[in-house]
Amino acid sequence: MAEYTISTASGDDWPVLPRDDFPSVLQPRAFECHAIQGDGDHSFRTGSTTISASWELAGTWYVYVDGAPGLDAADAIVAEMAQQLGEATGKTATYYRITD
Repeated sequence: MAEYTISTASGDDWPVLPRDDFPSVLQPRAFECHAIQGDGDHSFRTGSTTISASWELAGTWYVYVDGAPGLDAADAIVAEMAQQLGEATGKTATYYRITD
């Protein structure tokens, strides 16, 4: 399981996102995804990979990626999540892999 954080590049807090927007903002459009019941504030699957995103600290989304075929695939999922968060909020997003 790989773990990531997604923050604003400036270190500012993220604007509050309505929970109803989580699927369209957090589920990468480049992957076929569907929401599932799981841990965190929003969980979804793409293929055999399960992703859980949680609003943890002020200004930080914490993301778990389980079952990805490799770290490149996990990175690609989280990179697109960060990009979409940035687009939805007008902020520049940055992500960081915490564990492999």
